Amino acid sequence: MKVLEKNRQKLRLIGVIMLAGFVFRVGGFSGVHVSAAESFGYFDEAGNWIEGVPGELEDLEMMDGESYEEPSLEVDTPETEAVKKTGSYKSAEGWSVDDFASTEEKTVYKLDGYVGTEGTSTIACSYLDTNYSVLEYEQLRDMLTNNLLYSNVNAQISASAVYTNAKDYLYILLVDDTAQDYRNIYCYAVGDYRCFCVEVKEYRTEAEQLRAQGEKTPQEAGQGIAESFVWNA
Repeated sequence: MKVLEKNRQKLRLIGVIMLAGFVFRVGGFSGVHVSAAESFGYFDEAGNWIEGVPGELEDLEMMDGESYEEPSLEVDTPETEAVKKTGSYKSAEGWSVDDFASTEEKTVYKLDGYVGTEGTSTIACSYLDTNYSVLEYEQLRDMLTNNLLYSNVNAQISASAVYTNAKDYLYILLVDDTAQDYRNIYCYAVGDYRCFCVEVKEYRTEAEQLRAQGEKTPQEAGQGIAESFVWNA
């Protein structure tokens, strides 16, 4: 920063030198003089005219039409939270992104042919910040389960745990309220202080139809996405 400020000061002094036909003498301070022919010179402390430029400006080129560029400062950009929380996964066959339902934080998939339709099964993928490391997976499991218990008092909640293909913990929480014509399934791929969340809203009639056709239900498709997830390094 000191070098940058010094160069700025020199640049300002050059601007003074480039003023043709002026002599600055303010309160005993000897200014810089430039003739109409744009020869360069200055007054020394004794008031004598010296051709050329002050020694402190000799390291700067002052050719006509040449511009001065301040030195660039390279700064290492720290990794952002968004980068830290990203990963990759394999999308489910027969499901497409619904751009209208998706947001910057959440990508929503719907069955092919149902994109843009309300009241149909969805698979939503997003990231979740947590206060737990991978080694604190039990506390994380309890926190996730308790949150669902408090927010779904009329539902039956079941939990299971498996691994992703990358050998990360994968918690699966099923929330089933028989008064609703759908149920919710939450799949959490665990990382350090973060989770990849796959939230499935599965309509019962659609699941039955897909099962009868020998195709994956929304729950199976969503769990497949979660199992394929791999954190970026």
